[in-house]
Amino acid sequence: MSGFRFPLQRVLSWRESQLSIEEADLERLRFELTTIENALRELDSREAKEVELIQCARSLRGGELAGIAGARKWVIGERKRLQSRIADCLRGIELKTAALMEARRKVRLMERLKERRRATWTLEENRALEDLAGESAIASWRREHA
Repeated sequence: MSGFRFPLQRVLSWRESQLSIEEADLERLRFELTTIENALRELDSREAKEVELIQCARSLRGGELAGIAGARKWVIGERKRLQSRIADCLRGIELKTAALMEARRKVRLMERLKERRRATWTLEENRALEDLAGESAIASWRREHA
């Protein structure tokens, strides 16, 4: 009697590796999102400190005002850029989540198929053992009564 062999094991292994890749990609996107959100919070904090410094200043010269205006313009542009990256990341996460769910579905499908084939194989093996035991019992009985 041979052991169970699933003929689609290579397909199952490939599906499992695809699932691992999708999981890693999703994790990378989540990390990227966290990094961008941290950069945005840092930008907001920096802007709040600059506003506080401006409010505490008693007087500002023209050059200082121009520098503040330039910094403010940079902050606005940087915020838009970070928010755009966040939106892109969220779209990527949404797509990767869907791909991950599909990869999980495909792996579960192959695993269920493997289990059904194993159950069928076990049933067939048990039947073969029962037939062999029956034939052995009949042969033994015939030797004793012959």
